[in-house]
Amino acid sequence: MIKFFRKIRQNLLSEGKTGKYLKYAIGEIILVVIGILIALSINNWNEKKKGKEELNQYLSSLKENIKEDIQVLDSLTKRREIIINHSKKERLNFLNKTFSFDDTRYALSSYRDFYLQPNTSAYDALKSSPYLGKINGTNLNYLIIDYYAKTYQIKEAEKSFNEFLENLEAKQAYDIDRSLVMAYIYMDPEQLKSTKTTQEEIENVFKKMHHSVAFRNIVSQAVNQEKGILIPYKEAKLIGLNIISEINKIVEVK
Repeated sequence: MIKFFRKIRQNLLSEGKTGKYLKYAIGEIILVVIGILIALSINNWNEKKKGKEELNQYLSSLKENIKEDIQVLDSLTKRREIIINHSKKERLNFLNKTFSFDDTRYALSSYRDFYLQPNTSAYDALKSSPYLGKINGTNLNYLIIDYYAKTYQIKEAEKSFNEFLENLEAKQAYDIDRSLVMAYIYMDPEQLKSTKTTQEEIENVFKKMHHSVAFRNIVSQAVNQEKGILIPYKEAKLIGLNIISEINKIVEVK
């Protein structure tokens, strides 16, 4: 192709057609410029396509992380709802100055501690990539910021409650011999019956625990998880679902 154009130029010069030669040369320059612009456009298109694909990969990973988080949030919500319901029944016994062996037994679930550990691997990778700027100022970006702020709030609330729980539980360990309580909960019922410990002795220990200040504070504080932890769980889940919806608008769902 180059030889072809060179031959045309040489013929025009040899024939003394300077004017036509100049027009041809200008036309050739224009063709070269157009070719360069087309090549740059194709390169820019390829780069944008590559950038979009890589951003989509980050967002797809983020979506999977949040879907996993939502499963954990659902599980934690169900567990805490059970604990809260048991704690509410026991708190009514405190207020009514009554004792129910079963209510106290089930209220022991308030001693359980849970921790939300959101998977931040995809978000951390996105922040370290050059693609975070592509979603700055978008609704998706604001949702992501809200989501991880909410999970941080949850972790702080859980940490506060669990430390409170551990401190009171340690105090109660000096006031009440909980060996019978643990035996009743974890031992095989038939094996426990074969011992010299009577049901009355077990119930007396539970009753003593029911009246202990540490137990009452733990149960009462567990009820407060409904607002302090349970509601943030549900708020985090809602934000997470909105993030997934926004990502689906960007990433092609196959």
